[in-house]
Amino acid sequence: MHSTSTGQPAPLPGALADIFELEPFALAKLIVLDLDGTLISHANDSPATEGWKRRVGLFASLNYYRVPLTIATGRAYAGARRLAEIVSPQKTTPFILYNGSAVIAGDGTLIAHTAIENDAIRNLTEAVKRAGGSALTYWLRADFSGQLDGEWPVFTGHGSAPEREFNGLIVASSDQVPPGASCVAALLWAEDGDVRARLHEGVRDIEGLSVTASGSRFIEVRPAGSTKALGLAALLQNMKIEPSQVMAIGDNDNDVELLAAVGISICVANASASAQAVSRFKTTYPSSSGAIEALDLVTRARRLWIGRHPRHGNRADPGN
Repeated sequence: MHSTSTGQPAPLPGALADIFELEPFALAKLIVLDLDGTLISHANDSPATEGWKRRVGLFASLNYYRVPLTIATGRAYAGARRLAEIVSPQKTTPFILYNGSAVIAGDGTLIAHTAIENDAIRNLTEAVKRAGGSALTYWLRADFSGQLDGEWPVFTGHGSAPEREFNGLIVASSDQVPPGASCVAALLWAEDGDVRARLHEGVRDIEGLSVTASGSRFIEVRPAGSTKALGLAALLQNMKIEPSQVMAIGDNDNDVELLAAVGISICVANASASAQAVSRFKTTYPSSSGAIEALDLVTRARRLWIGRHPRHGNRADPGN
């Protein structure tokens, strides 16, 4: 653990901050962004909207200052790929999916993944049926070269299976999942509050599973021990970066381990109590406005630090 928060995150340094207050932000070697609730404020907040111009401009500025960015999300590859390419246009930085259960390189290579064991999947399916809820289990597989060659969400439980799920993936039947695929996550839901409570109670004590939340209507299930922090560890090993050199921005319970694992942890203003409790800093603004605030601070800090520490008259790189 690298976070030094005591449950009361400090505000981000302001416009008049001393250069040395900005030093940790200037020296960050990687920025990790949660998507839903952090970089993205709501369902209709997409890169196609006018509101994304500021975010894209900040990504370009940070790229110019050689600060790589990546994402850590509960989404599948299909739902995160386009956003990851916007955040990291160079496609050289891996990103974290399925709440940490998969790490995928910009070229689609599956770098690391954690799977739910078959016994736990069976117990989860039985618990969903007993509670009267619904679930999607998510399966993926890489080909012989390590390239991800498919993702398959499989429906179980009550009601009718949706044709597609929110990542845009076609919902498959269990017999359509190819041999060698691994189950890396599950989403559980119910419209009735009592059924949802039974669902949560039914899966939280199943051996081999862990339950988290991102503020959506889903109960999010991962393999036991799988977190965004575990995904980050695989990513950093690939990039040869220390956790203390990383800045992470998040908003909810599924970001807690990630925020606790990095040197500069920032939660947005409307973050959950658990996310705030492990963060060193909190933004003034909620959701994407807070993410913009934090990214703007890093851009400013990097520019000021470079100006203060020139190298032979050329633009210096404080990350080296």
